[in-house]
Amino acid sequence: MSSPEPANGLARARSGAPPAALLPPLVLWSWLLSRLLFFGPLLIAVRSQGTGALASRLSQWDAAHYLQIVEQGYAGDNFAFFPVFPYLIRLTSSLLHLPPLAVALVLSNGAFLLALGLLHRLSRQCQGSAIARSVVLLSCFNPMAIFYAIPYTESFYLLFTCQALLALLRQPLQASRIALFGALSAATRPTGLVIVPAILVAYGRRRRLATGLGVALLALAGLGAVALIDLQRSGDPLAFIHAQQAWHVQPGLNLSGLPSWRKLLSQVFLGLANTKAGALVDPLQPLLITATLLLGLGAFGLRRRRPKTSFVLSLVAFLAYWLLAGMPGLNLLVVVGAVLLTVWGYRRLPLELWSFAAASLLLYLLKQNTISLERHLFATAPLLLLYGAWFQEHPGWRRFLLGFGSLLLLLYALRFAHGLWIG
Repeated sequence: MSSPEPANGLARARSGAPPAALLPPLVLWSWLLSRLLFFGPLLIAVRSQGTGALASRLSQWDAAHYLQIVEQGYAGDNFAFFPVFPYLIRLTSSLLHLPPLAVALVLSNGAFLLALGLLHRLSRQCQGSAIARSVVLLSCFNPMAIFYAIPYTESFYLLFTCQALLALLRQPLQASRIALFGALSAATRPTGLVIVPAILVAYGRRRRLATGLGVALLALAGLGAVALIDLQRSGDPLAFIHAQQAWHVQPGLNLSGLPSWRKLLSQVFLGLANTKAGALVDPLQPLLITATLLLGLGAFGLRRRRPKTSFVLSLVAFLAYWLLAGMPGLNLLVVVGAVLLTVWGYRRLPLELWSFAAASLLLYLLKQNTISLERHLFATAPLLLLYGAWFQEHPGWRRFLLGFGSLLLLLYALRFAHGLWIG
């Protein structure tokens, strides 16, 4: 008879049990099916758009900036995009004599496959095998999985942060791995600096805070490398901050982002027509949204006395909310869900991982706009672990959202194929 897994996440993470295989079959099949679910509809949709349409679509939005950096180096607004990903593309492309776009696609999807294996291992160590399966499935079959398939930094950010977090849970602490992958995270995306609180927590709990400060400084060397590149290319070591103004983001902590949040809330609760007009031209939308929210509250109140009825009413409320509020509604729901899950998950993760999740969430919420919040959340490993843990406790919702997420992934692939905004 096999011994039961430790109930506490921290105890399980440090129990010394042998790790699972890096790429178990679930990871491989989930990765493969999710790639087909995106690239299949995309290929079909662009066939009628003429020669070069596929390459054009795969090179749009942030991908265009990364590919520009590969081919032309840093200049102008491109300083807002960190160097690890484009430099890897450039190096691989020059070594293999392959087009940068093809290399970028292979690197993004390959890094996601490796990151998914590490995410499974991290969740298995902290939460057990059942939740690890849910984490993998929910990570693959949600609409934000698109950003693991195209030339974006999500895949490498998840890969590097998972490596750093796994090293933080080892006994003894692996300072060199923590510093290396922390630095790579910080040079991949500006949010990589949130590894610092996790490092300080890990070393502080062992009464080695001085050592932890040294490791944290080494991890921040990734951000220092970005500043050096900016200084060399533009004469401004903070060009990566100043370039954010092109996206209407003001450096520092200020209230300039309130209009973006106000617009998002207006789109959800008043509707697009009322938001665009700046007046209540369609009173039906807010009335229907209010009725939907009341239905959801009623379902929540019935969750203990009549769980099946509560679940059915919750599904009706969710679908009505989605049809009424659309993409802005889902974006807001993901952000609110992340906040609630972080509070709920305080004792369900090792403190090192929870501090990383809380610091990441705080940094995302301090952005001066709401663009891309949900895709940032789905590239934050401990938040994915918390989503998996909650849905493992609610199997009905897990089954529904895997199906719903797969449908949205397909629909978002079609939107992407026509250049329509996602995230």
